[in-house]
Order: sequence, then structure tokens, then C-alpha cells
Amino acid sequence: MNIVGYVQKYGDKSFAEEPLNEVDSLVFSELSYLNFTGIVRYAPPKHTLGELARTAAEELIADTLLPKGNRRLLEAILGSKRFGGVQVGYFHEHNDAEREIRFAAVTFLWEEGAYVALRGTDVTLLGWKEDFNMAFRASIPSQELAADYLADIAEKTPLPLWVGGHSKGGNLALYAAVGAPAPLQDRLVAVYNHDGPGFRESIFESEGYLRIADRVHKTVPHDSLIGILLFHSEERKVVLSRSVLIGQHNPFAWEVKDGTGFTELPETSRNSRHADVALRDWIAEMSDADRRLFVNALFAVIMGSGAATVPEFKTGFWKKLRGMRRAYKALPERERAMIGKGGKQLLRIWFRSLRKRGSED
Repeated sequence: MNIVGYVQKYGDKSFAEEPLNEVDSLVFSELSYLNFTGIVRYAPPKHTLGELARTAAEELIADTLLPKGNRRLLEAILGSKRFGGVQVGYFHEHNDAEREIRFAAVTFLWEEGAYVALRGTDVTLLGWKEDFNMAFRASIPSQELAADYLADIAEKTPLPLWVGGHSKGGNLALYAAVGAPAPLQDRLVAVYNHDGPGFRESIFESEGYLRIADRVHKTVPHDSLIGILLFHSEERKVVLSRSVLIGQHNPFAWEVKDGTGFTELPETSRNSRHADVALRDWIAEMSDADRRLFVNALFAVIMGSGAATVPEFKTGFWKKLRGMRRAYKALPERERAMIGKGGKQLLRIWFRSLRKRGSED
């Protein structure tokens, strides 16, 4: 059973009868990916999830990364007492190609509380570039926007607050919660980071993090590749996913065991642990300046494909490849050299980690 099956099977229980749990959090996190532009304003709620599912389902799923799953989720919400009456408001998005920002957030409210949902990486290549910027920046603009959004919602409602997200959204949720003032932190019931990338190590030593550490919940699929990026100190719950490789990042592939939680595994897979070590070593061996140069050069080549979104990038591959070759040749010599250097360095560390793993088996 996945989150759609969960909404169908347990949708007859209100939040008063069964308080919000980690599966509800993933449902709200996935709903944050919906295309609320022009439908939900940055204002007090005027619609419930049930009303939107009935009247605007096709508009909501347009241009989302997982339209089929989102359609099934909205269909399940139509018959759900638990989710159908949840109000939707305060949708805000901020997109700035020059500053490499792709940010969106929405708040779901019911009688007992409010869930601040921060959107993860969307279908745009710019959104993926923003994620990679975390490798060399102490913070990215979307993290600061997330902190501002959470603080503003806290002023607009006196309700207890949950904050969370999937992928980049989980990272933004934790960043916003850690940087919040103590009175706001005291209102946070829980912070959910569903397979979001990590941070620099210093954040986990901060007073802000230590104040909320016991309310932080991180979930990752057993073959996690996204949630293991950068440094992560939070305790992680490993979830069974019914997909493979990067497909395990898909929230609709996560296995729900009952009405309150996911099917757990004792640890991540050997492949995930290997990738964790190798990627951390690779980042540690490069300076911030080199990581910046590598990421910017790499994405200059990718953008040379002419694609603006992941689906576009997947179509007409050979034409895209020719565009990427032209973009690569147009790079300054130093940037071309950094792509080669960074790639060789990653391969060297990867195989070194494999040999070490083999000697320990």
C-alpha cells in the first residue's frame, strides 16, 4: 500500500481522531508539488482539498513531475473525510532564473493545526541546478525564503504547526525550523524531512537545531541517493520503496505498513551507504571554489541541450547531445578542465570506496 492506498483506507478518520503522522506528512509534501498557480492565492483559505480535487484536478496536476500519481491521489482525497475538508491557503512561489531560485510553499489547515509544506525540486533543470548549489553555498536563497515563509505563517495563524517537505522541500523545512526564533520553535509539533539532501556539518551543532532535534523526523528509502547528499546528523528512518535506484525517491513508491507509519528496514542498502561515503569524500576533497566552478560548468553544458525541464531533456537525446557538445566546446579552458578533473576525481574515489568495501566483506 502506498500513500494513495493510505488515503483510501484510512481517510475516514479525522485528525482529531488520529493525529497527524509521518504518512500524512508525505501526503501533504506531495500535494505541495501541485500547480496551485492562479488557483490558490497567498491569502486565507477559500478552498478545501476536496473542492479543488473535484473542480480543478487537471489544472493542479499540469506540469508536475508525477501527474498519474497526483491524479490518483486527488481522486482518493475526493472520498476522504481526513483530507477532503482540509483547507488550502497561503500559496507562494518565487522563481528567478538569474538568481537560480525555484521556490514554492503552501499551507494546509484544519481545526487542530496547520501543515506548512515546502515544495521540493520541480521538473525544471533550473530547480536541479539550485539543488547542486548547496554543494558550495552556505545557504541558498530558497532556504531563506522558506524561513521567511514559516515565520509569516506563524504570524497568520495561532494553530500548532507542522513543517515538512520531500526532497529539497525537506531540506528547506529543516533549515526554516532551525533558524526560527525560540517562541516559534516551541509551536512546532514536528519537522519532517522526506529524503531531502543534508547540510554543512555546522547546522547540526547550532543551538537552533539542538532545541528541536527531538522533533525532527527524517525518512529515506533504502536505496537513497538524494537524502544521503551532503552531511546529515539526524536519525533516519529507512523506508521500503517498491522502485529501484533513483526511482526510490518517488513518494508514491514508499510502502505504508498501517495507518500510522511506513514499512521500515534496519538500514540503507550497501549501494546507498557506498554512495554516501564516496560523495562525502569527493566533496571534502574539493574546495568551495572548485565545487562552484564544477557545478556551474556542468550545468552550462546541460543547459546547452536547449531543454528547460527534465521531460524535455529526455526527448530527442541525440539532438540534445549535439547541443551539449557545442556548449562544452564553448566553455573557457579552465571550466572544461574542471569538468574533467571533477569527473575523474569522483571515479577515483568511487572505485577506492568499492575496493575498501570489498576488503571488509
